[in-house]
Order: sequence, then C-alpha cells, then structure tokens
Amino acid sequence: MVRLRGDSTVTPKISDLAGEIRRIGFACRRCGLCCRQGQGDTGLVFASRDEVEAIVTAGAGSRDEVASPYPEFSPCGEGAAVTFGWCLRHDGDRCSLLSDHGCTVYRSRPWICRTYPFALVDGELTVSDCPGLGGSISVEDARGLARDLLGRARFEEADERRVREIFRSVPLPAGKRSVVDSSGILVCDGNSQDRPADRGDARKPHVAPRPNRRV
Repeated sequence: MVRLRGDSTVTPKISDLAGEIRRIGFACRRCGLCCRQGQGDTGLVFASRDEVEAIVTAGAGSRDEVASPYPEFSPCGEGAAVTFGWCLRHDGDRCSLLSDHGCTVYRSRPWICRTYPFALVDGELTVSDCPGLGGSISVEDARGLARDLLGRARFEEADERRVREIFRSVPLPAGKRSVVDSSGILVCDGNSQDRPADRGDARKPHVAPRPNRRV
C-alpha cells in the first residue's frame, strides 16, 4: 500500500499517481489471470448497476445473463436481507465475458477491470498481485491509468452516495432478500428475473454496512 498524501481527503494529483505507477511498474501480459478464480480468491468482480447496463448495451446478453446479485447478504431485521450490487457471472473458474481472445466487452468493462491491479482506497494507492507488476510503462500510459483511477474514485463515490440514499429512504420487503443499487430496490425471488420491491409490503430496515466493492 502506497500513501501519496498524509491527508486521505485530498485527491491525489495525476502526476503523483503516474509517478508512483511508473516507480512500481506495470505491463499487462494479457494472461487473463485477473479474470479467473485463484486459490483462496473467489474471483468475483463487483459491478454497479450502471456498469452492468453498459455491458448489456455492448451486446453481451441480458442483465441476468451477465450478472447476478453479489452473494454477501446482510440481515436487516424482519427477516429481510440486503446486498448492495452485482457481480459478473462466472463460467467455471473464469469470468463469463472472457474468451480465448480476451475480454469480449473490453471497451465496456467495469472500472475495477480498467484499473487492475491498482485501486485508490481513501486516497491511498493499493496494488494487487499481478504478473505484470514491475514491467515497463510509458509516461503516457501511466498518466492514462492515473486518470482512470481518479475517474473510478469519482464514479464509485457518486454511485455509493446514491445507493445509501435509496437504502435509507426506501423500506425493504420483510422476509425477502433484496438488491439495493443506484436504480432502486429489487427483490431476489429465486426466478431468473428480479422484481422491483413492493413498497406496500415492507418494513424499515436496520442500518447495514455496504460490502467493499474491491473484491
């Protein structure tokens, strides 16, 4: 973990991020290991509703074909449970969007995929294991990756704010498992299609923590 600034509330500069990325080094090997389940790693990619919709628009299939509710549900009283987003579906031990020639929705891939193996967490640059670390990266590519990291941070902050607003203002259906995302609340009823929550059959939930999207 690399701290770029003492105050985590200050947004890092592109030049600072790019310099740190160049110091660490990175060159993608197109190995696809980040798209596969590893030992002790579920390989799940958390995705927001907007990211899932972008993949659907790219022609990868319906929402239910490309994503499923993130599997960590938090109890909220009255028999309700909630999860706060989606994860890309797997085909065996690999992302269902990965082909022998690479990502089939590369231009529409989620932010976490765009910036891997790097992430900004509370103003800190974090680095995940990757065979490409230590490789040579140009100033231009490092600055592009830095811009993506800042774009991802802004996107996630806005998305999480919207999800919190919905979670706090809309009751959850009692006795049901639901997904809360930026579009609203959907009930997981066990069928292929989730359905919007019926506000007439609901209870006010207790506050539950949102799972970390960086999985």
